[in-house]
Amino acid sequence: MSIINPMLTVRPVLTPAQAATPAEGRPYDLQAGQLVNATVAEGGHSEVLLDLDRQRLRAQTQTPLQTGQKLRLQVIENKPQLILRLFQDNLLERLTHAVHLLEGKCELASALQQLASSQGAEKLLPKKALTKLLDFFAPFRAASPETLSGKELQLLARHLGLTLEADLARGPSAVEPANLKSLLLSTGHTGDDNKPEAAEQTEQLLQKLELFQLCNLRLARQGASLLPLPLPFLDNGYLVAERDTASDQEQQPTRKISLYLSLQGLGDLRIDLLQETEGLFVRFTCDSGDKTRFLAEQEPELHTMLTALPLCGATYGNDQGPLQTDLIRRILADGDELLDARV
Repeated sequence: MSIINPMLTVRPVLTPAQAATPAEGRPYDLQAGQLVNATVAEGGHSEVLLDLDRQRLRAQTQTPLQTGQKLRLQVIENKPQLILRLFQDNLLERLTHAVHLLEGKCELASALQQLASSQGAEKLLPKKALTKLLDFFAPFRAASPETLSGKELQLLARHLGLTLEADLARGPSAVEPANLKSLLLSTGHTGDDNKPEAAEQTEQLLQKLELFQLCNLRLARQGASLLPLPLPFLDNGYLVAERDTASDQEQQPTRKISLYLSLQGLGDLRIDLLQETEGLFVRFTCDSGDKTRFLAEQEPELHTMLTALPLCGATYGNDQGPLQTDLIRRILADGDELLDARV
């Protein structure tokens, strides 16, 4: 990590009082421990110009920086000089090495059945919790999606174990005992050395669950969360839900959900759903024009199937690139341009 020492602060407009104040004594409105975003306005090998929180400052650096480069900086000292350190985003680094696993087939439900039916499974989880876990995932293994309800989707993250660590932090009583991650961790700790294939499968599933958790940490910066969809008619599927952002308490807040699906027989499909006061708006994006036209022809059936909300409009488009790339790009995108204060 390199230390960046600002030598001169450059502001667009200075009041007479500000101009009379020595540069070293001017406040930066930053506190030690804060994380801030900056853009390199003028790159260099030893001296650079930074755009930082509506301020421009010239800085010395031990690391060459390029014009336009975006930096994540931590405030080490704020007086008498402002000292910043390049902050390494370990979360982003871990995601970069593992995010390709999102493109693999999601086998969570079927793998759970195999693990639960193995000898000694009842020793890993209490029988009551194991039965509850199997019963919960039964609708996800059914051939028809009509057996599923919003309640199962709402509880899916907890039963997969995606909230396990957060629940443990609140106290043991907050943990859902019937969760897949606990079963996999128990299996790994008491694994049978004579069954390397089962141990490898357990490790791969744990890697995927932890990847989903990392994705949610990253998406939380955008006010969104990811949920895998372990359904038998999908080769792969993810739901990304955005939290309500409406500031007007009197109006019905909009709700946005994006589905990234790899359907058996139809291929890649992205469905964006936007709920507003008057009803639901839907956009379908396929990977070919033929599939787009096919879906457009099924719109009357869509109107018939939607009963909870009126369908206000449906649009159709196609994208020649892999649709899963959109999801990966969204997760890795650096959309956090605001001050992240940590004291």
